[in-house]
Amino acid sequence: MKTMGQFDTTPVALRRAMTIDEINTLLDVCPPQVSLLFETAFLSGLRANELRSLSRDDLDTEMFGLHLRAEWTKNRQSGFQPLPESLVKRLYGFSVSGKVEEIYAKCFTRQNAVKAIPDNPLLYVPTNPARLLDVHLKKAGIPKNTPQGKLDFHACRNSYITLVTESDATLKEAQTLARHSTPQLTMNVYGRLREGRLSNVIEQVAENINTQRKSAIYVQKKTSGENEEAVTPSTPEVLEDNTAMEVGGIEPPSENVKVRMSTCVARFLNLVPESSNRRDITRTSLSFSLAPCPETQHGASLPYRRS
Repeated sequence: MKTMGQFDTTPVALRRAMTIDEINTLLDVCPPQVSLLFETAFLSGLRANELRSLSRDDLDTEMFGLHLRAEWTKNRQSGFQPLPESLVKRLYGFSVSGKVEEIYAKCFTRQNAVKAIPDNPLLYVPTNPARLLDVHLKKAGIPKNTPQGKLDFHACRNSYITLVTESDATLKEAQTLARHSTPQLTMNVYGRLREGRLSNVIEQVAENINTQRKSAIYVQKKTSGENEEAVTPSTPEVLEDNTAMEVGGIEPPSENVKVRMSTCVARFLNLVPESSNRRDITRTSLSFSLAPCPETQHGASLPYRRS
């Protein structure tokens, strides 16, 4: 045994995961007992033999799930498989109605087949559930084989694991629900990638980036506006009766323009004596109008008159 290599666990047949629309279409065309079987397979990921081994005692109506026993699970470990509350209630109602035993008594007539039926069975699972699935796939108009893979009863488990990973479950949660020993088995063997999902993911990433970028620009502009308002006096000292300059190369005149003037500019315009000290001049006392002379030429000095 020590000289033997590892077993090749690569799946021989490539199975695909059914879409939600396909699952709903399939369940709609099935009779109640078959629809309940398929729905339990899609919402638990249990294999055909595991579903067949379930009894009414394994159904937990308080914790809403199934108690799995080590004697019939594939990994030979006991566990608990959560189920939707609505499905648990329907499973319980179907199991206590006596219809499961009636179907088994009608379909399982051979002695060895009868021995395989558990006491108080929870579901009716035929000896060949893949054939049962083929019949109802044809009724629903769902192709069995596509370029993405084929559909058989074990593909219900692929669909379950794929739907779990698409439901924002963490990797550990998906591995636990699939009852796998390693996350590689969950993601690389059973998990399936939907067509177009990568493009949707990239669109979401781009939307998140653009949203953050727009928010950053808005905050920057808002902050910049607050700074400008903080450094601008609320009541600036202005020159009354102002008229804007109109000289070649300078903006055209605008109405209601308020001009603030420093002492050096006032001296340049001969509005105050050269010897005047800045402290001796109050800005509020400088009241004049800026009126360009008609003879002003570009590059010439700018004579002004006081008000």
